[in-house]
Amino acid sequence: MNVFTGARESQQPRKQTVEPKTTFHISDPWGRVGYRSKRVGWLMLVAFAALGFIAVRLLMVQVVDREQHLGEISRHITRSSITGERGNILARDGSFLATTDSATTIGANPGLIISAQATALAIAPILNMPTQKIYELLSKDLSYVHLQREVPPHIADRIRALELPGIEYREEPDRVYPNGNEFARNLLGQVDRDEQPLNGIELQFADLLAGQPGSRVDYVAAFDSVKLPGGDLDYEPPKAGYDIETTIHTPIQRLVEEVLKTAVVTSGANWATAIVLDVATAEVLALADIDHFKESGQARVAGASSAYAKQFEPGSVAKTFTIAAAIEEDLTWPEEVFKVPYLYQYSDKPFREPYVYEDRELTVTQILSKSSNIGTIQIAERLGPDQMYHYLRAFGLGQYSSGDGDNPSFPHETRGKLKPPQDWEGIDLAAISFGQGVSVTAIQVAAAYNTIANNGKYMPSSLVRGFVTPEGASREIEPQVSQDVLSATTAKQMRAMLESVVIEGTGKRAAVEGYGVGGKTGTAQKPLVDQRGYGDSYTTIFAGFAPATEPKVTVVVVLDEPLEYKAGFTAAPIFSEITARTLGILGVPKTR
Repeated sequence: MNVFTGARESQQPRKQTVEPKTTFHISDPWGRVGYRSKRVGWLMLVAFAALGFIAVRLLMVQVVDREQHLGEISRHITRSSITGERGNILARDGSFLATTDSATTIGANPGLIISAQATALAIAPILNMPTQKIYELLSKDLSYVHLQREVPPHIADRIRALELPGIEYREEPDRVYPNGNEFARNLLGQVDRDEQPLNGIELQFADLLAGQPGSRVDYVAAFDSVKLPGGDLDYEPPKAGYDIETTIHTPIQRLVEEVLKTAVVTSGANWATAIVLDVATAEVLALADIDHFKESGQARVAGASSAYAKQFEPGSVAKTFTIAAAIEEDLTWPEEVFKVPYLYQYSDKPFREPYVYEDRELTVTQILSKSSNIGTIQIAERLGPDQMYHYLRAFGLGQYSSGDGDNPSFPHETRGKLKPPQDWEGIDLAAISFGQGVSVTAIQVAAAYNTIANNGKYMPSSLVRGFVTPEGASREIEPQVSQDVLSATTAKQMRAMLESVVIEGTGKRAAVEGYGVGGKTGTAQKPLVDQRGYGDSYTTIFAGFAPATEPKVTVVVVLDEPLEYKAGFTAAPIFSEITARTLGILGVPKTR
């Protein structure tokens, strides 16, 4: 037996000692599991307490002490202005000539654009813009960029359909002219894209049309200026602007523009003006100013009114005022006969009768109908400078058409030129008597001839009747003071004499079938610029009224430098067409 084996076998086996697993309890501060569990527990208790505190605090801030805390955070208040809607411009029948709609402006937030290149390629053809330009805008480090303002609805819809990230749409006010952007633009004027008036009625009545802005005060978050729910502090609604009621008769305005566009191209004139007044009120029924672009052969309505702004020498249309003044002062009468030489010396200058080579005997009526310069000078000599000046002023020359010496009736209106009599010298009386040495505007001529049509009463012409408040109340403009220039008898005599101009004188082409017409031609040689004397260019005018015995409308036509310079061949036919069609539109019965 192996000693070692026996000994091992006889040896009692050693009892292995297994250390029991130690169980840690929460109360054991040194056990890892217990320590973690305890920490979680405390955190949960703290969290519940914090949530409870926040809930109570929110209740206090938003409900109990809301007003107090809104005041404490005034640095987070934002104020914004709200633009009042621009008023409308109305025709005499109440229809819209100008109104305000909304238009979509396309913009973008470059920070939200996924691919500037892909987005630019997609929208450039729709906006009709260079792709590179759009790409550069979309690549800017800005929160907003304009791409195109006031796009048509179908363009905006096409871009919306692409659903491109980062593209934004803003609605902005857009001034709209229902009859077309060219219709009466010389009178209505225009505004820029920010609704700022540029000219015309839009500028003249800018304060009334603009209305009054409103305001809004909001409570916003300090970190991003986002409006917070329930944060409205104050709101004042905007007030819309007043509507402006004009005297414009839309169908007559349209026909005058149409006739004058054709006439200015046919005649080769630089520009043309035509005015239609209501005789009884001196209201402007129509006023067209047409510019001729000779290089392209096109004519369009001017952006500003030549009728108010451009001055010219009236030529022979001024003879009417000289003769009317002399008759009113009992210095002559229609049937008086004058011996009229074809050469006449006045002061230091010999005057020659145009196209006449012999002495004549003419009645005052014939002096007017045959447009005799020398016969008119002889009548003016009886008047003298003081009375001549007095009557020219009374007819509205040398002053604003409003009748107010200090306030023009339309933006950029000029007064023309009429020297006071103490400054007259040499041949001034003679020259002024037949329309040289004095300058007028077309609107002045219209008001002056309307005086004769209106039984001798001068009335300042008017383009605006009144206003309509945002609440719908109408307010009329007080009419300017009128004055009697001629007696009714003298006015009646002058109407008959002016009718003879059309029947047998220089204005035969101004006749209107079915109506008697009175009027006068004016072929005015244009003075040279920056030097004395006259050149070879002319302004041609026809001013008159119809029907001759009981006038309803006064019409004036002016052409600047037409190829055919005689007014009887250029301005008179245009007057005839405008007058005939206007009387038809107004339904004036034929008198013959």
